[in-house]
Amino acid sequence: MMRVKRDSVTYMKAIRMHEFGGADVLRLEDIERPSPERDQVVIKISCAGLNYSDISRRRGSYLAGVSLPYVPGLEAAGTVDEVGSGVTQFKEGDRVLAIMNGGGYAEFVTAKTEQLFSIPDELDFAESTALLVQGMTAVGLLREAKAGQSILIHAAAGGVGSILVQLAKSKGLTVIGTASNSEKLEMILALGGDFAVNYTERDWPQQVMQAAGERGVDLIIEMVGGEIVGKNLELLAVNGTMWVYGSASGEDYKLSVLDLLDKNLIVRGYWLTLESPSRRAEFAAELLSYYREKRLQISVTEFPLEKAAEAHRAIEGRETTGKVVLTI
Repeated sequence: MMRVKRDSVTYMKAIRMHEFGGADVLRLEDIERPSPERDQVVIKISCAGLNYSDISRRRGSYLAGVSLPYVPGLEAAGTVDEVGSGVTQFKEGDRVLAIMNGGGYAEFVTAKTEQLFSIPDELDFAESTALLVQGMTAVGLLREAKAGQSILIHAAAGGVGSILVQLAKSKGLTVIGTASNSEKLEMILALGGDFAVNYTERDWPQQVMQAAGERGVDLIIEMVGGEIVGKNLELLAVNGTMWVYGSASGEDYKLSVLDLLDKNLIVRGYWLTLESPSRRAEFAAELLSYYREKRLQISVTEFPLEKAAEAHRAIEGRETTGKVVLTI
């Protein structure tokens, strides 16, 4: 699809936004192909991963600001097409994963060498994207989890959630997952979850408590936002912890610190961006070990690049399971 215009500047296809808003702000455009600077490579992208943080950026509600115009996409998988000066550890043709601050919804992107991970032969490009932002987020969220604990995972059939279910089970936890329909509930159980609860039913908190026992759950992994926080706190056991890594609803959490006192509860936030490159490398290695040992299944839903807006709508409408990618 890449082409050269009369002015001899090389162009490529990319999804770009010029304003914040709904999925319709995502437009397929011709933009200039990037060139590598020192310690950078240019990646010819095969798959770009989608995340809820992409949607937050599109809405203009993300933690870190976004300058317009903006090409979304925090993660990309493909082959090294060109290397900049100072690059010795990667060469043209290498299969790589990259975590960037944007630019993944395109045919090509630049990335610093410290943002790159080599893709093992046993992983295809689409599968490998699940081991980046979402997979490493799952590892980070479970870093203090202990065998014998119980855990409630919201949106457990999604990109992060489906990995969390499997990792938590491998670590010896009792896993309770929530989802919105029977197909997703079956998926949670197939991935190793002990209990699956439909959160659209009015008595879902009672169902969780019945699964967990009278003392409640030790850990909750939360990314919905809004009113759900109050119900979550009621479900936590004494000295329990709720980890928050997003707000898919777009609503802030309504929380009074006084609500934490009667059970010594802890509410903690998690943002993968704050992890060092070395820690991310450790997380990636851990995920690969699980995959090689066949303890980690990866489910992928694919959309072509030009249907990025449709992919965003599907995620927002809770119509997808597992990892969602754009193919290029």
